[in-house]
Amino acid sequence: MKTQQSVPYFILLLAMGALLLSACAGAPMSESSAPMAAPASGTAPMFQEEANRASLAYDGDTRLNTAVERKVIGRASLSLVVADTEAASHTIQTAVEQAGGFVASASFYKSGPSTGQALAGSMTLRVPAEGMDKLLAELEGLALSVESRNISREDVTDQYTDLSARLTNLEATERELLALLTEVRERPGSTAEEILQVHARMSEIRGEIESVLGRRNLLDNLIGLATVEVNLIPDALNRPIVAEGWQPGVIARSALRGLVSALQWLGSFAIWLVIFFLPLALIAAIPVAVLVWLLRWLIRHTRQNRKAKTEG
Repeated sequence: MKTQQSVPYFILLLAMGALLLSACAGAPMSESSAPMAAPASGTAPMFQEEANRASLAYDGDTRLNTAVERKVIGRASLSLVVADTEAASHTIQTAVEQAGGFVASASFYKSGPSTGQALAGSMTLRVPAEGMDKLLAELEGLALSVESRNISREDVTDQYTDLSARLTNLEATERELLALLTEVRERPGSTAEEILQVHARMSEIRGEIESVLGRRNLLDNLIGLATVEVNLIPDALNRPIVAEGWQPGVIARSALRGLVSALQWLGSFAIWLVIFFLPLALIAAIPVAVLVWLLRWLIRHTRQNRKAKTEG
């Protein structure tokens, strides 16, 4: 009986022990999970902010690396109708100098008699690229009318970048060759041929550097200073009816000179005709005259023979 009563008691103790173990095991898990959840919720914004700053820094560096200054060559041409070409040219020169540029070339001429010998011309202007549009507006303001206006901008960024990269590589090669030349000179047992070979290669690299540098300097000049071609056309309404400086005496002398030239030509032709062409004509006429005489003799002889046969 004691054994049967002790069995349920033992089972009861086991059940109570299992409950206690489960309670103890559940308490640490809940305590450990709670602290883990709290730091996660508290540190997530901090990690996100760090990620955002890193992303912004990366994007900024990328933009700095990819943002290349554009290299553009500006060109323009204008055809302007002006009342006074000479006065307009002086005004244009002053405007260009005030803009920081200069007149590269200028050509002026008087048009034909049908236009009253009015002065026309053309000018090539070089002006800082950033002031080209402003200068064009000023030039158009000087004209009575604008016959044509053309503007072009050529992007040479790729070409300029390639030249700069090539120049950098060539300069680095030159420095390496210079170090090699120093090393060869200081090395015991080096020969003059080895030194000359390195020196010859350095001369080639220097020539390439000068060539690339010259091309890049040319691009710098074209990029920094825009080129503007201006054609000045005199106004038809302001052209004089009679050309200024008309001199009838000069025109009469010109006509007399023309007459004398014509008479000289006729005299020369007559001399050539008598001395050169006439003897040649006589020489050529002799065989023709002989041939004609022979033909006439044959015809006459043939008629006489026919007449004799008819009478006989």
